[in-house]
Amino acid sequence: MSPDFPSSGGGASAAEVWAYAARTLTGFTGAPRSDLVGANESIYTRLDAAITTRSSHSAADIWSVATRQLTAITGTPRTDLLGEDASFEAGSGVRKIRIDDIPVFETPVETSIAMDGTEKILVEKTDDKMGLLDGYVDLTPMQAGDTIVIREYMKVKAAGAYVKYAEETYTNAQTIPLLHIVTKTAKTSIKVTAQQTAGTNRTLDVQFFRRREA
Repeated sequence: MSPDFPSSGGGASAAEVWAYAARTLTGFTGAPRSDLVGANESIYTRLDAAITTRSSHSAADIWSVATRQLTAITGTPRTDLLGEDASFEAGSGVRKIRIDDIPVFETPVETSIAMDGTEKILVEKTDDKMGLLDGYVDLTPMQAGDTIVIREYMKVKAAGAYVKYAEETYTNAQTIPLLHIVTKTAKTSIKVTAQQTAGTNRTLDVQFFRRREA
């Protein structure tokens, strides 16, 4: 038979203690755990306190921080938005393509063009973007004896030449001097020109803006 444990008399040796198969550590108090967790308390209490402290901020506390910033959006939220788990820049799905096709207004063209007898370009777009030009030419400087011709041209394919599709002639002082020009919808290239063919050369103020695909 095995001897009783612990042994009677002088007590168990260290070897007998560690050789005992059912040994269990049932308590841990005093200086050893103070050294471990910084206090004579269970590690669970200490961890619970630390976690609670770190997670004590309410949603209002978080959103009231003035410098808050969303630095990333991944997974399901953007899949719901774009139909794919990709950034707006890298996306290639149907929804991204539709976003790219939304018309936008580009920066207006505002300038003054001095007439000199030759045909002068008032505005020109050659970026192969589907769009519609809309703008104004101020004919206020025109006086008796002046003649100015306004022309509009378009390319119907990239390798083609400009083809004129509109021309109007204005003579003498204009009773309604602000000319409003709305071009046809164009894709490849489009331009509007002016040529003074008679009278004293004038300087025309122009403003054009375009609504085009993004």
